Amino acid sequence: MVAIDGPAGSGKSSVARAVAERLGIVNLNTGATYRAVALVALRDGLDLDNGTVLATMGASVDLAPDGVLYDGEPIPEEALRTPEVSAAASKVSAHPELRRVLVERQRVAAKKAEASGGAVVEGRDIGTVVLPDARLKVFLSASPEERARRRALQIGRETELERISEAMRVRDKRDSEREVSPLKSAPDAVVLDTTGLSLQGVVSRVVELAHERQNAQEGAP
Repeated sequence: MVAIDGPAGSGKSSVARAVAERLGIVNLNTGATYRAVALVALRDGLDLDNGTVLATMGASVDLAPDGVLYDGEPIPEEALRTPEVSAAASKVSAHPELRRVLVERQRVAAKKAEASGGAVVEGRDIGTVVLPDARLKVFLSASPEERARRRALQIGRETELERISEAMRVRDKRDSEREVSPLKSAPDAVVLDTTGLSLQGVVSRVVELAHERQNAQEGAP
């Protein structure tokens, strides 16, 4: 199991997908579970401050290697990546009731993946809460400017860079200061600053670390 954490725009999703492909295992994006709840709540006009209602919704979320499902229906990734859903996801993820439900859903998905050979699991509290016993924990970071640029390119809104940068600043503050599962690196995580690094360079480093851990586990020289 490889746990990859970090703030928005640090490269988690791109790195996790590529590392999973290189290692021949599945990729699980836990952040999609919070985005799914946020998306449905926005769509249905539900109160984002009602943790009890949101936790009930969380029971309908399933995390899969190819995305996330709500009530058994897959949700397109592009629908989960809008600035509006990102802001709402940060807000709903602060509710401990919802986090308890979704963490269990994420662990179930990770356990299934582990039984099938392993997984690269990405999010914001994987190494600290969801999978604290993961063999390899990586925390990705990057400068605020670089992270905002990447997110703007990812969602095709390069002209809204300033607004995206401010939204990310607010989300970073909320995520790092929440009482339950704040965004932070695990004490035993490898911290990688991806600013100015190519995707391939970061991927190669994580894959190298994964092989090192695997060899150490198996007692290979």
